[in-house]
Amino acid sequence: MGLFSRVYVLSDFAEHLLRVVMMYLPAMVSNAVPLICRRYLFKNPHPIDFGINFRDGRRLFGDNKSIEGFISGVVAGTLIGLAYGHYMRSYEWVTYGFLSGLGAMSGDLLNSFVKRRLSMKPGQPFIPFDQISFVIGASILIKASGIDLAVNHELSFADFLTGLLLAGMLHPLTNYVAYLVGIKETPL
Repeated sequence: MGLFSRVYVLSDFAEHLLRVVMMYLPAMVSNAVPLICRRYLFKNPHPIDFGINFRDGRRLFGDNKSIEGFISGVVAGTLIGLAYGHYMRSYEWVTYGFLSGLGAMSGDLLNSFVKRRLSMKPGQPFIPFDQISFVIGASILIKASGIDLAVNHELSFADFLTGLLLAGMLHPLTNYVAYLVGIKETPL
């Protein structure tokens, strides 16, 4: 493989990676914002499960999943979509951001539900699902709605796999930084 071929392959990879970051940024921001809001804005958040227990006697989601966190995550994704829409002059991106945020928050809730069924404590690591559940949730809503096609950026299976890998690598790093600055109580 010649030098120009290597540069071209590297260029294709970089373009693919940037495209995936762009497609998943609303979900990534949606996933991070509830943690920041809980630390700085919502001192007494309201549990999204209203304290209700499932038939196994354990909470549906637990105290770490709040109404305020869910809403702030969806709003954050929508705002990223609004910024995309303004920049690209295509306001379907607002819907994209909303659905991406809603999917990310729903994926995170499903992850929490499964953790409670497995008797895992809130904050206890559940690798790899803690890292990727928001990507799975966002991808499901994006593809099911067809909004990726409406914004002319089809989310391919390769994009999805890259998003999973990217989230799997970045999530522990961002969690550790959040722990160091006092936003998160545990490093994972």
